[in-house]
This record gives sequence, C-alpha cells and structure tokens, in this order.
Amino acid sequence: MIKKLLFILMLIAPLAIFSQVINQSGNWPNTDWSLSGNYDPTFLYENPTVVSGSASFSFDDDDATSASINNIAVESPIINLTPAFNASETSIIVTFQYVLNLFQTETLKLQYWDSDASQWIDWDSPLEENSGSASGFCDDAFSTHTSTPLNIIGFSNNQLQNFRYRIFYDDNTSWGFGFCIEQPSIISQQPPACPSVANLEANGVTASEAMITWSTGSTETSWQYALQLAGEGPPTSGTNTTATSQNLSGLNFGTDYIFYVRANCDGDGYSVWTSVSFTTDLDLPITYSTQSVSTSGTNRAVVDMNGDFLDDIVSISATNVNINFQQSSGGFTERNITTTNADFTPSWSLAAGDFNADGYNDLLYGAGSGVTFMRTIVEPGNVGNGDPYDDVSGFTELSTSEYVFSQRSNFADINNDGNLDAFVCHDVAPNVYYISDASGNLTFYQSDDPSAPVSLGVYPSGGNYGSIWIDYDNDRDLDMFIAKCGGETARRTNQMHTNNGSGNYTENAAAIGLDDPMQTWSSAWGDFDNDGDMDVFVGASSGSHKLMRNDNNSFVDATSGSGISTLSATSIETVTHDLDNDGNLDVISGGNVLFGNGDLTFTVYENIFPGSGSYGDLNNDGFIDRFNGTLYMSDGNANNWIKINTIGKAYDTPERSNRNGIGARVEIHTPSGTQIRDVRSGDGFRYMSSLNTHFGLGTETTVNSIVIYWPSGVVDVVVNPTINSTTTVIEGDTLSIEDEALADVKIYPNPVKDVLTITTSAQLTDYVATVFDINGKRIMNHKLSSNTLNVNELQTGIYFLRLESEGRSIKRKFIKQ
Repeated sequence: MIKKLLFILMLIAPLAIFSQVINQSGNWPNTDWSLSGNYDPTFLYENPTVVSGSASFSFDDDDATSASINNIAVESPIINLTPAFNASETSIIVTFQYVLNLFQTETLKLQYWDSDASQWIDWDSPLEENSGSASGFCDDAFSTHTSTPLNIIGFSNNQLQNFRYRIFYDDNTSWGFGFCIEQPSIISQQPPACPSVANLEANGVTASEAMITWSTGSTETSWQYALQLAGEGPPTSGTNTTATSQNLSGLNFGTDYIFYVRANCDGDGYSVWTSVSFTTDLDLPITYSTQSVSTSGTNRAVVDMNGDFLDDIVSISATNVNINFQQSSGGFTERNITTTNADFTPSWSLAAGDFNADGYNDLLYGAGSGVTFMRTIVEPGNVGNGDPYDDVSGFTELSTSEYVFSQRSNFADINNDGNLDAFVCHDVAPNVYYISDASGNLTFYQSDDPSAPVSLGVYPSGGNYGSIWIDYDNDRDLDMFIAKCGGETARRTNQMHTNNGSGNYTENAAAIGLDDPMQTWSSAWGDFDNDGDMDVFVGASSGSHKLMRNDNNSFVDATSGSGISTLSATSIETVTHDLDNDGNLDVISGGNVLFGNGDLTFTVYENIFPGSGSYGDLNNDGFIDRFNGTLYMSDGNANNWIKINTIGKAYDTPERSNRNGIGARVEIHTPSGTQIRDVRSGDGFRYMSSLNTHFGLGTETTVNSIVIYWPSGVVDVVVNPTINSTTTVIEGDTLSIEDEALADVKIYPNPVKDVLTITTSAQLTDYVATVFDINGKRIMNHKLSSNTLNVNELQTGIYFLRLESEGRSIKRKFIKQ
C-alpha cells in the first residue's frame, strides 16, 4: 500500500504547485466518511468508514449473486469551499486510484452534493472498466482517475459551505462484478492561466452535420474538444486540435448533442470545459409548417363538404357543425351551421359520405351509447350563386334509438345496390349496420339478427374496434377487416369478412393468416411493396405491431426485417398515405411516421406529430396535410403527384355506384409500374380523412393511364392524364377498351343450368368474371382460377358475362335456365 500512496502523492505534486487552501486526502479509514445506498453488507469487503477499517473501499457484486440488487456510495464529510473561493481557487480536482470490472450495465461515478438542489450531481462520466478479474479487486492493477476541474465560481454560499463528494457504485439492477477504490484526495487551485474559450457556437446544423466555431480565450494556441450525447456529462479528456473550428459529420438525425472545448494552457493544464448544445435535424423526407385555424367543437374530419372536391376542416359539437371551407384561391372560409341537438356526438368516431346522393357529404356520429346521422340540407337557391360556401344551409338530424357502443364507423355499399350504407363496430355486442334506400332512408340491422341481410361480426361480447373496407383479394368487390381488442382470446381475434361476389360475406381470417389475437384498434391497408395487392400493417394498442404481406390472398408475417420493430410507441390510430409523394405508401401510427421504401421496409421517425388526426390536401398542392386543432401544412418537395376524384352515377341510374365511388379500386399505370388505392370512408380509428384519391409519383413524369373499377362493375380508363393536377372521373364516361387477347372467347352451354365453360386461347387465371343482368346491374363477381364459372345461384333470365383484366374486357351474352 505504501507504493500506491507514494504514487498518488507524486501525481498530486504538480497540481499542488497551485494549491493554497484545500489539499487533503481521504485519510482512510476515517469515521468522518459514511456509507449510503442499498446493498448487502456481506460483500462489502473493504470499508474505509469504520474504526480499524480499510484504506480501500471494495464491493464484490459477483459474490452477491444475481438475486442481490446493490447500490453503494462512500461519502466525504462536509468540506467548506468558501476559503478556497475567497482565495480565487475556484477549480476543484479529485483524484484516486481504482479497479473496476463491469459485466452488464453497472456504473461507477464521482459525484458532488448540490445543497441548493438537494441532490447528487455527476462530476464526470462513469469510470471506464480496467480489469478482467472477477474477485480480489484490491490485488489487481490500478488506474488513476483525475477528475475534470469543477468550476465553483458560480456556486452560492450554501453550495460552497456544504460541499461534499462521493464515489457511487450502482449495479442498475443487473448482476455485476465489482470494484476497489484507494483513498481519494481533493485539492483546490486557481484556474489555469488561460481563461475559457469565447463565442462557442454551433451553426449549419443538419441531420448529419454541424459546424462548431469558437474564439481564443487568451494566448493559447491549441485546444481539446469532445462530442457527447446529451446526458452523458462532461468528458474527462478530448481530442487535440490547433484549429478554432470543427466540422462534425456522420451525426445521427434527431439527436441531442453537447460539444465541449477547453484551452490548452501551455503547460499550466487546461481551462474548464465550455459547451454548446445542439440537436440534429430529423432528416425527414417531408417537413411541415404549422398554422392556426379557428374551429369550434371536436376536430374530427378533413373532407369535402360542399361538392367542390377541395378538402375542408370539420369540427363537431352537439348543436353545431363548424366547417372551414377550403377556398380555391387558398385559405379557408369558416361557417358555423346550427343543428338540432344531436342525441349522440362523435365521441368515438366520425365518418362522411353522400348517402342520399345529392352531391354533398353527410356525417355519421359514433358515440358511446348510440349513433346519429347528420344529413346535409342543400339550399337550391344558393347553388351556383358564386358563393360555394353557403350551398349547405343546414343538417337534418337522424338519431337511432338502438344502444350502440360505437367504435370505428364507415360508409360503404354493403349490399352493392348503388346506395351508400353505414357500418358501426359495436364494442360490447355484435356489430350493427344501416342499409340505405334510394332516398337515403336507413334501416337498422344487428349482425346476429336472423333477419339481417348479412353477417358482419356476431361475437356476443363484441370486441370490435377498427373496421376498414378494402378489396384484399382483387376480385373487384369490398371485403371488411376488423381489428379487435380486449378480453378473452376469441373476443380479441381479428376478423376478415370476405365478400363472395354475390351479396354474402364469410369470416375467414384463420384461413388466410389474419386471425391474430393481438390487442389492436386499427389497421392500415395498402400496397406497401407495389406488387398489385393490399398488404396490412396491424397497429398494436399494446404489445407489438405486425406487418403482413399479401401472398396470393394469404398473409405472411413480414414484420422481421421491415424496420417497424424500431417503433417503440403503440397507438390506437393507424392510417396510410404517401406523405412525401415518392410513390411508396407510408404508415402514420399516432404521431409517428414510418416512411415506406416500396419493398415492405420502413424508415421510422417518432413524434413527428402530437398525437393523431385527419389527413387530406388542405391547400390543393398535391401533398397530404394533417389537422387536429393545429394545421400541419406539408412543405412539399420536387416529387410529382396526381389526384383522382370519383363520381358514381347511382343518382342517375340504380345500376351504377354510390355518388362518392366508395369501394372503387383506383389504379395508375406508369412506366415504372402500377399503384393501387381503394376509395374508403373511415380508416384508422376515430377520424375521417379525405375521400379524394391521391398518388405520389416520385420522379415519374408520365401516367400512362388511370383505371377505375367501380362497385357497379363499370370500368373506366383515362389515358395519359395530366400529372400534378386533379382528374375527375364520372362513372361510365370513358370508352371501354376491348381485350383483343380474348377475341376468340366462347362460352357454353348456352343456355346454361349450372356451370358455364369458357374457351379461349388466352390464359384466364386472375381474370375477373362479372355477370350483369339485362338492365346492367352487377349480379355476381368472381376472380377466375380456371375456365369455368358456377352460375347455378342465378335466377332464370338473360345475362351478360364480362371478362376483364387491367382495364381491358370483352362481353358475351348467355341465358340462365
């Protein structure tokens, strides 16, 4: 021990040249020192705080075993720094020798007591490991730790008079090895001959770079610098430089850093560390500017409310619909439309759609005990008067008497009669829906009622949270997925209600790999790998998110390697849009954004937005914006885009689709491939987003065609539309394209009783066969896997068979016996 103590004295000697007031060792063993913490005293092998104790401080965490949680500190007595301060010795240094073997997350730190804050403050970064021994630490080779000079010039009288320091070991609930500390020494000295550097600044901060500059403090010609993560504390050493600037590169985006620099005082040590903090940019593919918008009520929707296809902002209260109408010239016109008292407000969800086909969207309020519909009242005298913001003069309130604990609500044409129906997830009972007639009258059904037209979720205690209507199997009709949550396994097992093409639905989640009993309130459906079919991100409300790849209408877990596991936050709200217009769908989960790479992988950015909201284009620039009290307006980028508005013609003929075209599949074909979207009302969990169909194009400068598959069976093809603009398509207004590959097609027997056989030289796999009646109404839809079609359920009469693929088709007439 004598040799070690002599070494410490030799080490202190150069520092002591400046020392005038404080220069004292720990003088271990010393009963003026104390122990603190929670530890097993059995394994405190060297105790310097008791009579006849040790000149060392040693604890063996390994011998204490994994079941023992230990944190222990040796604390100095009070040291009054006032005399040193008055003598201008404002630099305090502690030095000691130590041995440390780390195993997991343990730390050994030097700390000082801040009596103003009544807390221990880290003096330096945690000590570095220097041993491989698992026991007998005091017999191992020691390293010397000399603290960063502590500048006390800003200390209060209380902090000076009640100063203490300690050496603190914490195994942080892990199982470690241990340490040995030789008695420390503390000195005070005048600051080095050169003062701290001046004008330390961080400029030019990007996602990965920053330029740091400073000015000399005196006559020094060299410095040390160090870059630390925020929270790591001051460094103990740095990198030498003769420059007064450092260009930092390779930084992590969205990260808090602290840059430290100190002057080399020409043999007189170093000045104290001076620091500057900065945060790197997020390196977002798209950025947003915030704007304030005046609203009243609960902010729930971004959707067109006056028929001009410009997205508006909708907020709801019991007796008022507050609408900020988007102006074609930019900005908003605010209107408050008084309503009769709504029996139920959209405390759980809001959906929008034109269920009476008058060209103006109506609203569905989903509450905790019932459902209210608000049907728009259009003032004919105001339509076309030059002021599009007063067309809607009011709302007719239609509240139902049935108890419904509403969750997600949607508008969809459930029975494909051209009239828009409403679906509401029920939390504590089988699901409910409302079938609309041609006049917009609604008939209530609950799925477990034997008289209900179709079954759409009959689990007795509900558990139905996030419904979404999509065409997952590419057979041109609507299917419905339900994200489920809570209770026993059966109650929280997700469901898929697959449309069989002739008016019935079959729950088959287990057969296609989607019967997961995870806890989820919503899912985001989109073609995340751009291969022509819908994949799904199932957002976890607790637990882990899942990504499922559509593999020929069966789903395969693609979570591993996708990047979504880096998203630590859960959310009840999950939706998908192409925010950066690069042609790849992104996922928005709460306030977090997973930017899609187009190959079922994502780059995750957390906390982009505060919470969830509604999405749409609120300045008609082709980029998706967000609203939930505050407007997040996309700053845009150089990527191209195209928007499509769909107008179904059920208002003109009952054999056509609902006015919004909800349920239509929209495709765009470009030189690099195909993108797909489904027109849908109500995704995520609570909010309503735009009914306009939006595609990002990236650097594409051409769209070869838009193909729209309407719920009625009509197919429209728009050739060479203009990009960076909006195309409005009215159902049936484009010329059909005949499939020349099917010019030789024949069908038999004709008349047919049960099975129709199709002969052609072309390969029919993946063609969609649609049967229309003599009035043009779609009766049956089926994706072919062979050259036969079962028509035995058709009534006797004359029908037309259409075979279609990629917008090209051919028709043949047949008679059903």
